[in-house]
Amino acid sequence: MIPDLLHALVPTYLSGLADASTERVREMRCECTDLENGFSYVRRVAQGRFDLLTKETESRAGGGGGDLRNLVEQLPEMLSGGARAGAGGRVEQELDPPDHVVDPLTEKLDGVVGPSVITSVAELQDSVLAAAMIALSSFEEELSTARRSLHTVIDSINDELARRITGGKSPVDST
Repeated sequence: MIPDLLHALVPTYLSGLADASTERVREMRCECTDLENGFSYVRRVAQGRFDLLTKETESRAGGGGGDLRNLVEQLPEMLSGGARAGAGGRVEQELDPPDHVVDPLTEKLDGVVGPSVITSVAELQDSVLAAAMIALSSFEEELSTARRSLHTVIDSINDELARRITGGKSPVDST
């Protein structure tokens, strides 16, 4: 997907973690949280597109649909409807996703279901709308799988930092 993700997910990435300097462990955590933030951001964009397509599908099923203005008016409700609290047990982080993560993922998302599809959603044939929803669902699942893998790596790194604190080796030490 993107080189930084592949690097962080290879089994050897965590090799020697216990012997690495605290500074290096923190750098690794920062690398992984940047990746996770980028994946999370693009996943939310994909979910927003999926919500829009779903709303159009539901409108059509109810005898409506085909009204882009109506969809746009409903956007605030659609986008806020899926708001959830942070993941349990995870430290809340400021979402400032790095461009080197977001840009290639957004490019891939646009190749799956781009802005032109979204702006013409009210005019799409039912079959095209259904195909776009399937493609977005697959893309979102791919991002979710990558995020879960990153969470496993981040958890290992955080466990190592916690071990150092509880073991008396302060994380402010450089070794």
